[in-house]
Amino acid sequence: MTDFDPDLFVTFVFNRSISMDEAQAIFEKFHGHLDRKLIGRAFLRRPNDRTDYIATVEKPDANIHIHALFKMTAIQKVRFCLIANGIWEGLVKGGNLDIQTVYGAEGVADYITKELRPETSDRLLLPRHKEVSPSR
Repeated sequence: MTDFDPDLFVTFVFNRSISMDEAQAIFEKFHGHLDRKLIGRAFLRRPNDRTDYIATVEKPDANIHIHALFKMTAIQKVRFCLIANGIWEGLVKGGNLDIQTVYGAEGVADYITKELRPETSDRLLLPRHKEVSPSR
């Protein structure tokens, strides 16, 4: 995970009761809105230009939130900091974000994976545009 070399560490807080599936769906919707604003309407056809992340869902039974490490260009990083809160507020009324620059990848990687175990591996989130389709 430290080889990922992230630029931003972001905590997505819902501040309400929500299922893990719903939290993941809203997070993915956020990522789509973000990339549409950063790249344009054709962002789905430009997977190599999209922002990357590694994220984990924490506390799914109480105070659910998502920790995410984002990798992006310097321009995308600046724009992310300007637009992310507005996107999140539009998706999650009463929710909030904590956005921090990453200075030590190892520390944040340890932090976001502290609750991951084989039995909780479904809490690890990766961007859909990076998923590899099975060969036929």
